[in-house]
Amino acid sequence: MSVHSASGRGTVRRPKGPAKIIPLPTGRRRRRYGRTLAMGVAALGVAFAGAALVWLYILPLIQLTPSLTAGMSEQESEILGLVNDERRRAGEAPLRASQRLVVAARGHSYDMALRHYLAHNGPAGDTPDQRVGGVGVEYGKLAENLYLEHGADLKALPERALEQWLKSPEHRDNLLSPDFTSAGVGIAQGADGTAYVTQDFVN
Repeated sequence: MSVHSASGRGTVRRPKGPAKIIPLPTGRRRRRYGRTLAMGVAALGVAFAGAALVWLYILPLIQLTPSLTAGMSEQESEILGLVNDERRRAGEAPLRASQRLVVAARGHSYDMALRHYLAHNGPAGDTPDQRVGGVGVEYGKLAENLYLEHGADLKALPERALEQWLKSPEHRDNLLSPDFTSAGVGIAQGADGTAYVTQDFVN
């Protein structure tokens, strides 16, 4: 009995006895492994891109706890929580935590701690809008609250910062304004124990 070969050219006789295993050429194996590896790398790239998209764009839109949404420290998260409590009492919607605003706020607090100053504009000439724009945040309105405390106890810092902000009409307006929808808080402590707090608000 004979069968046609794969190429369709002529016939070949089926050998008698046990079947033989014919190894594929190594080139084909390498090409197959290469394709599998390339597909695996592409899948990993898509997975990482999806994770980045969720972390940067989708999570800030979901009202999760600030520590989960924006990677805030315990004190930073507490400040935002206290601010949102005040907003609810005033009949305003709570602010969403923004990871990018945390980066901008924390960067400014660290700069103030290193250079020992308290101001919205840095010694290098940077302004709040430049810092917020620099982390990729687009906004219609922007405001910034600052707070400094010497020899600060970080555990009690959130309540004292909020207390001082509420005593200032301008800072209070920023905290309770219906114009703002998102915020980020950044805390830094200098070598001398002085704590610097920055809170940025955007819409």
